[in-house]
Amino acid sequence: MVPTRFYFSNAVGAVDYVPRTYVYLHWTGAPLTSVEFRALYVHVRNLLQRHQLKAILADHQAMPEAPDEADRAWLLEQWLPETMVETSLARYAVLPTPDPGHRLHTEKVLDGLQRHLQVAVFDDLDQASAWLQDA
Repeated sequence: MVPTRFYFSNAVGAVDYVPRTYVYLHWTGAPLTSVEFRALYVHVRNLLQRHQLKAILADHQAMPEAPDEADRAWLLEQWLPETMVETSLARYAVLPTPDPGHRLHTEKVLDGLQRHLQVAVFDDLDQASAWLQDA
């Protein structure tokens, strides 16, 4: 993966970016809280806007548990529609956690994302990064 620049972090994750390319969202492995989960995604949107970025690399490999249903609904029903209106987001690459029970990106979430943008699931960080840079 290409080098990133730090933007924001809290106890559950961090938001970095590759200038002129994409936002890199990744998790620390700490237990999730709704406030911190949502804060990360709000900062993702802020970064997309500020730097006119069009893509997200969501690395969920260290996600310790799946977000609760309310947070998944918020992501698809509030965050995503607002983000699509306020930014040029077009691509979303995801590296899921190896534990299916801890996944944010269930089929329902992936289907919701795919209605609005190009989504690809990867096992390798470098492949995901390359896919975003080819856009």
